[in-house]
Amino acid sequence: MTKPEARRKLLEIIEAEGVNTPQHLEKALKRAVTFDTIADEWEAKRLPMLHTSSRHIIPARLRLHVRPFFGEMSIEEIRTGIVNDWILTAKKLEPKTVINCWKDFRSVVNWHRRQMDKPKVTWYPDLPELPNVEQRWFTPTEVRSIVDAATGKYKVLFHLAGHTGMRCGELCALRVEDLKLEHGVIEVTRSVWNGIEGPTKTKAGRRVVYLDSVTVTMLRGHLDGRKTGRVFESRSGRPLLSQDINRKFLKPLCERLGIPVGTMHAFRHGRASQMQATGLPGDFVTSQIGHSSLKITSIYTHFEHEKKRALAEQLLFCTQPANLYSVANDSKAS
Repeated sequence: MTKPEARRKLLEIIEAEGVNTPQHLEKALKRAVTFDTIADEWEAKRLPMLHTSSRHIIPARLRLHVRPFFGEMSIEEIRTGIVNDWILTAKKLEPKTVINCWKDFRSVVNWHRRQMDKPKVTWYPDLPELPNVEQRWFTPTEVRSIVDAATGKYKVLFHLAGHTGMRCGELCALRVEDLKLEHGVIEVTRSVWNGIEGPTKTKAGRRVVYLDSVTVTMLRGHLDGRKTGRVFESRSGRPLLSQDINRKFLKPLCERLGIPVGTMHAFRHGRASQMQATGLPGDFVTSQIGHSSLKITSIYTHFEHEKKRALAEQLLFCTQPANLYSVANDSKAS
């Protein structure tokens, strides 16, 4: 092959590869933006604006599970296939952890895209399915048993959790000044996570919770004339920790009573379920639980077996012709 022929052949190869263009030259000269680069920027600028728990949990997930795989990759080159390769490497993780890590990755990348006035990136990963296990929730009977068996401040704490549906962090952050007992309400304005006080988990979490007369009386007795300070705190004056409440008091109490073990979150699910079961207006339920929509509250709603059977019977008499009522009554008589 002569030199001119070799040059022509090389030109054909270069053109076939698509690299002999101004766009490719610009890309080659421009430094690739890696995930580590934008993750560092995200943690410096966006992370401080998030909730206290997110500021601690998300960086740890990124450091342990996301950065080791995506860190040196150029953002522009990450496609669905690469995301699925990462999912395969994360098989040892719980499905919920994989999904949370994926949401963290997606949030970081699309935050960077917004800063560049670019549209969001959409991937189509094969995420693991979450196990279809119903969240533990306390029935009204179980709440009464737990409250009756508890002592001291935990009797009041468990009663308040079961009769308001407040988050454990909101209860631990509650101050006497937040109680407007003369009006029968609590103003929820803050939350505690891991002993650190901050705002409520969401904007909807900042709300006014209405109390029944029994709860008002119990709170007055617990405060015993106190006008300031936290409603519930440790002997050292620090906020209570949810993990300590669950491990040292609530779970052992459930075991002693012979009921399935639940955490403080089970009170919240139970309260939402009770409010829904009694037919309270949906807007009122979401405002009391502190959700932004009834769709979220529905995830927290559970019905006892007897309640489901009663609803089925109620539907029967609402939808069947009148002559079937007489058949049902005849069968009962026989």
